[in-house]
Amino acid sequence: MADGKTRRDKLNAKYRDIREDEGGKLVYTGDSFRMAGDANRRRLTLIALLVLEFAVVVGSGCIDAAGATNAFYVILPYIGEVSALFALCWTSVKLLAGGDAVRKYVLDNARTKIPGEARILTVFALLGLLLSALYLMRNSTGGELFKSVLYLVLKAAAAVTAETYRRTFADIRWDMN
Repeated sequence: MADGKTRRDKLNAKYRDIREDEGGKLVYTGDSFRMAGDANRRRLTLIALLVLEFAVVVGSGCIDAAGATNAFYVILPYIGEVSALFALCWTSVKLLAGGDAVRKYVLDNARTKIPGEARILTVFALLGLLLSALYLMRNSTGGELFKSVLYLVLKAAAAVTAETYRRTFADIRWDMN
């Protein structure tokens, strides 16, 4: 692995700091972190961007625009886009669902995964935009100009939203509890 940790070390990191108290309950005794500054505003911003990204990506898949169906070079980037979206949602929900205090292993996982997942989502959205635009230039809109333009706008919005999510997450500073 790039950071010198094996996969097993990463998997066992969360179990190292779980201990049994006097009552027999398992409690987390490791480090936890909080968002610095206005945590509620930052958390709501991340959630709103994630919901918007989900709506834009799924919405673009529901449009029957010219070139959006029956063309593998338009469908394949969309599959990559949806896969990256679900990976980003999974990592983000694990980070944001824990409340104010975020455990160290969750934050470490999110810090390594979220920027890459958002960047991959951006690349696939831009690839879908480019290939759809090329299809429309080579062929026609098939009488569906509004749907075709809406599809392209949603692809651009997906790329912008994913990049905004990545930058917003990168700007968050974390304080130890």
